[in-house]
Amino acid sequence: MASARGVGRFFENFDVLLTPVLSQPPMPTGSLQPSGAERIMIGLIGRLNAAWLLDALGVIKPLANKTFDFMPYTPVFNVTGQPAMSVPLYWNEAGLPIGLHFVGRFGDEATLFRLAGQLERDQPWFDRAPTAFL
Repeated sequence: MASARGVGRFFENFDVLLTPVLSQPPMPTGSLQPSGAERIMIGLIGRLNAAWLLDALGVIKPLANKTFDFMPYTPVFNVTGQPAMSVPLYWNEAGLPIGLHFVGRFGDEATLFRLAGQLERDQPWFDRAPTAFL
């Protein structure tokens, strides 16, 4: 894993870091939700204030892995607070947006806003919606 010092050095030479938003094409809404049985178990254990039991039963790790395998790039920047944006520049055959994830230097949201404006002018997405929502 890159050290914080290494990430800082990256941004000495580059304005933005580009990654995919997702590791695979978008899935139907709700695909990452726990199963019905998992939701019931989570609810019951939550009411008992026994979250440790979810870990002991092996429920948490598979759910977390499923989520982070699907979106491995964005969470780190949610945690660090580094400015980042997802831009729907491409659309697959199913009419679903394929996002590109841009990350900027700490405190440099302005670069991302300017970049988003340039990309929107060049390849507008403001009037696009997934076909499932039309």
